[in-house]
Amino acid sequence: MVGELPKAIGFTRRDVIGRGADLHVLAEQHRYRLVYSVVLDTGPLVAALVIAQHVYEHNASAVVVPGFEHADSVRHVITELAALITPMCVYPRGYRWPLNDLGSLR
Repeated sequence: MVGELPKAIGFTRRDVIGRGADLHVLAEQHRYRLVYSVVLDTGPLVAALVIAQHVYEHNASAVVVPGFEHADSVRHVITELAALITPMCVYPRGYRWPLNDLGSLR
């Protein structure tokens, strides 16, 4: 349909304390339409599989989270498939996360 906003899914981790941003409002601020939301209390592997399934199933271009801490453990998977929208920043699809400075750990 002409003029239709790209789709996004919401992702919230149940074990993260605090309310965070409203997913619908955050999606709309970045010109996406939230079509599905998932709330998980699983580890990173299962969360990554669930997120990937819903991104593909809904043909989503973005994953919206109420705070970065919700996506931290699966951020690499999310940005391989879609943009990651947080209240503070938008990480585009294909974003390359910086490597940790291993020299500082010694």
